[in-house]
Amino acid sequence: MKKILSVAVLGGLLSACGGSGSGSDADGQQAYSGTLLGTVDSVQAEQATMTVNGRSLDIASAGVSYQDQPLLLTDVTSGMQVEIDSDDGRVSEIELEPFMSGEVTAVDGQSITVNGQAVLLGQVAASVQVGDFVLLFAQPQADGSLTLTAVQAIDTTAISEVEGRVSQLDTSAQTFSINGTVVNFAGAALDDEPLQNGQWVEVTGLFADGIFRAAEVDAEEAAQLDGKELEGVITFVNHEKTAIELNSRTVVTLTANTRYEDGTQSDLVTGRVVEVELLNQTGQLSAVEVDFESSSSQITTDRFSLEGAAQYVNDTLSVNGIELLMSSTVRLEDGLTKATLDGKWVELEGSLVAGQYLVREIEPERQEAEISLQGPVSGNAIWGYAASDASLGGFEGQWVDLECYFDGSAVSQCRLDD
Repeated sequence: MKKILSVAVLGGLLSACGGSGSGSDADGQQAYSGTLLGTVDSVQAEQATMTVNGRSLDIASAGVSYQDQPLLLTDVTSGMQVEIDSDDGRVSEIELEPFMSGEVTAVDGQSITVNGQAVLLGQVAASVQVGDFVLLFAQPQADGSLTLTAVQAIDTTAISEVEGRVSQLDTSAQTFSINGTVVNFAGAALDDEPLQNGQWVEVTGLFADGIFRAAEVDAEEAAQLDGKELEGVITFVNHEKTAIELNSRTVVTLTANTRYEDGTQSDLVTGRVVEVELLNQTGQLSAVEVDFESSSSQITTDRFSLEGAAQYVNDTLSVNGIELLMSSTVRLEDGLTKATLDGKWVELEGSLVAGQYLVREIEPERQEAEISLQGPVSGNAIWGYAASDASLGGFEGQWVDLECYFDGSAVSQCRLDD
């Protein structure tokens, strides 16, 4: 993403950039050199050291900034997402990377409201008051929610930020929504790619009178993560475990050459926290190495898969009349493109996010006499396929993974997929 002003709402980028160093830290680990995007584990002010993603770093000579505004080392606390430039374990620059910034309009013991969004404090103590300009840091979750990890007030006139997934896009009114905050992007600087629902963006601007007026809208680009190590929560993994999504927005391909530390490919499940060394190949990120962390998220979501004839008209995807939201980072397999998607028999995979069916992967499939369907059963039907017998009756109201016989319009003899 562009770094002109910094990062914003609903999902701080928990990441780390790989590098090599010639020295070692106090624990005997190789001292880190490179640019590190990650989460502050702890700050040892008296020793002038900081631990980020398990790495001990010397911050005695480090400068601190947010949106190019100088700050103090005392402004850095555990739970923050930061970007660090390090040479042999010695940090020269720390840039704070919140998921949202702006003026506090309400705060109590349960939540804090910034840019029109009320964010639950959870276990975070916030010594701020209405009128303060604050930075909010958080970890995104598989269900589209976020877990707040730090709140910090700063003396600033900085422009505000929001970050998250685009919804309710109205190109005529030049507005969209991010987690309930209405963004007006008239006159804003945009990326070359057109905005679309399901796209994850960072927005900088000013919030006033209930509207966030954007100065700039940026989307993540795979090339900017090339060679870096990205730490975060697995928010989606496909059936074959050949692709994962981190932090609700970064899709990573797993290859036969991917190495695994402290776990195996079978351990890739939603909610696990991993650190992934990335390589950009022809616009797609692949994993050189996946390192499993000891921590994990307790928040998961319902994954789905279905087969059917895709209808893709005016950037709207549906199957059997059921509308699906296509992620902007959707993986289109085996030569499939958006231009060739309409009318094709396909298999789609995704998960339920904030009440919407978010599609992460689509691949061509042959229509056969047996069909695999994972999702909700309602009214003796699943994904618009009614049962011609009573085999769906025992699953009514449940989210299930089924194998069924298929006659081209109806299903029968449905049973749980082993």
